[in-house]
Amino acid sequence: MKDAICGAALAAGFCGARILAPFEPGTAAHRAFEPPVLPGGCRSGAPALLVTALAYGNRHETPAEAAGMGIIAPFARRNYYREAVTRLQGLRARLGGKKADYRILCNSPVPEKPLALASGLGALGRNGLIITPGAGSLVIIAAMTLPFALAGDGPEAGEGPFPRCAGCDRERPPCMAACPTGAVRGDGSLDLKRCIQWYASGKEAAVPVTVAEKWGRRLYGCTACQDACVHNRRPIQGAETALGPLPAALDLRDLLAQSDPELKARFKGTTLGLSWLGPGAIRRNARLALDSEKGEVVANR
Repeated sequence: MKDAICGAALAAGFCGARILAPFEPGTAAHRAFEPPVLPGGCRSGAPALLVTALAYGNRHETPAEAAGMGIIAPFARRNYYREAVTRLQGLRARLGGKKADYRILCNSPVPEKPLALASGLGALGRNGLIITPGAGSLVIIAAMTLPFALAGDGPEAGEGPFPRCAGCDRERPPCMAACPTGAVRGDGSLDLKRCIQWYASGKEAAVPVTVAEKWGRRLYGCTACQDACVHNRRPIQGAETALGPLPAALDLRDLLAQSDPELKARFKGTTLGLSWLGPGAIRRNARLALDSEKGEVVANR
């Protein structure tokens, strides 16, 4: 049954699928599922989870070098989060049983990284991202609880803490060298207070000048560390989806002129319309991109 479920997930367009068996107390996977994150039935001794990766790939439109245009990172140009959920919903229907017996986890309060590592979906990279064998780190991770027990898959085998980074310079890997703000430490962790993506996601009210001066033309998303990763350089086909389409770049001044209701309507159903990124954060990002273009960096935007 395990092979059939993983096979069905791959047939549904996921580029990776693994099973996470009941986990022992004290492990990273178990801590990720401590209440109140999930109901008690999903803790130690619970039925298994299906952990999947959906590729967004690297075969995307290149933004034009036009003045006043803010770039949207490839992973946000379609709503791959919603697409992953939709595909898991279809798989759930095929498996049968009560809808309440399943829970889909994608961009949820449950951290997906421990699930991906514990199930062997991929290995941790020096840039702090999960690197999968099929699509590098250019993936969305999603999981679904299963109402029956299955034998689980183990972590990906390999020597050292970063088996997929073995060919890179240990002192200064490409991802670390490429980060414009020095947020990538090279030890599998990030200095979030330096990470452009952290601020672009609206995590902080103010952006320090040391980050603002490296902002560039970004409206949303920084992929510098991923662009430099050797695992992401080969052609990787992303999953097809029509959900939440956005262009490669948008007119920044047009966005700044729009009201809150107009921005909410513009980005409804897209990755930029998700709950963590409100109109204020979008405008702040747009101002930073315009300031950077003009060479007029202002702190505490």
